[in-house]
Amino acid sequence: MTQCVKCKSSETRKHGFGRNATQRFFCKQCHSSFTVDGVRGTYSPEFKESVVESYCHQRHTAQDVTEKYGISTRTLVKWKKEHQTHCDCGEK
Repeated sequence: MTQCVKCKSSETRKHGFGRNATQRFFCKQCHSSFTVDGVRGTYSPEFKESVVESYCHQRHTAQDVTEKYGISTRTLVKWKKEHQTHCDCGEK
């Protein structure tokens, strides 16, 4: 069984999946929810790059991209700024 990353208890159970299809667990002792690798709610660099690529180079609108990938407009803008050296698109 998976050990809790917070209290080290082995009394855990599966507790759904994260955004990246990462298995989540629930600790019956301390009632915390966690992933085995400890990463919480993060997107892979490949996913971010795919989203920015779709917005910048394929010329999709921000609304189309956010609906397609299930992210907020704020997240899209932040990722675009992170990749601005790679992105030559203008605001839409």
